[in-house]
Amino acid sequence: MHIRTACLSTTCAVLAGMLALPAVAAPLEVITLKARVESQNGTTNGDFQIGDAILAGVGEHLKVSLLGTGIVNGIGREVPVDAHFAMAAGHAQCSLLRTGPNWAVVSINAAGGNGLCQLGYTTSASYRMRPGLASGRLTFKMSGPSAAVGAPGVPFAGAGPEPEPPQGYEHDRWRRAWELDGMLYRAILGEGPRGDRARVDADRIYREGYGGVLTVATELARIAEQRGRGRSPLDRGYQERDVERLAGLYRDLLHRQQSDRDLWQQDPGFRANVEALHHKGIAAVVQSIVDSDEFRSVNRIGPR
Repeated sequence: MHIRTACLSTTCAVLAGMLALPAVAAPLEVITLKARVESQNGTTNGDFQIGDAILAGVGEHLKVSLLGTGIVNGIGREVPVDAHFAMAAGHAQCSLLRTGPNWAVVSINAAGGNGLCQLGYTTSASYRMRPGLASGRLTFKMSGPSAAVGAPGVPFAGAGPEPEPPQGYEHDRWRRAWELDGMLYRAILGEGPRGDRARVDADRIYREGYGGVLTVATELARIAEQRGRGRSPLDRGYQERDVERLAGLYRDLLHRQQSDRDLWQQDPGFRANVEALHHKGIAAVVQSIVDSDEFRSVNRIGPR
């Protein structure tokens, strides 16, 4: 009788101990992934979709953070995504300086070969996401010797070698027009200006000044819409993607430093522009941003 009682007591104690064990947290669902780039000694900054080329200048040290949209209590939130990083291609052009849980610092050393290098990443096992997001590569495209390392507040064109100015044009004014042209291309289309169109756009900015900047920005935004780089195609649940897209424009065009979440929570104008992006399109929003006093101030553009 005593033995049976002892066994029953032991069994109950074991079961109670098992019931007391903490539940294993379910993996966080992550539905989108992007790279946030912050230059430590230049001006290459912004959010980049996985697969987009990151334009950088030789000599820059870039902190690259992996961020995703995590579903928390049924709501999409920006979350850091832990990963392992390693250089995957272009070791002669770039080197990995150090890494953290969800970030890596990459040094852009040269622009030889094809001018490209790639940082590979593999996310940790604590996430639930599509296989295509779980691992991949971030591509850096170099623009030329130390092009991005300079005075703070001067936008980096990310546009490759500056073309020679047309005959009779002032060199410094042409360079400024090319820099502004590069900023618009990179912010709106996610690429550096190349070819005849980019040169025509820079020429317009040179000749028309701020009015040319506004015209070029609006035309590039229409192209972005056609390429699917504008508003979310969803009727419901569109805010997350539109917030992400608009926040990138704020960082690239207005040089804002806040996260997507901070912009949404702290800036009523940003929230209004998210709605405008979805209902009016990216061209209307870009025109509003570029037509603002803030844009002219942070980019050191004089009055109209």
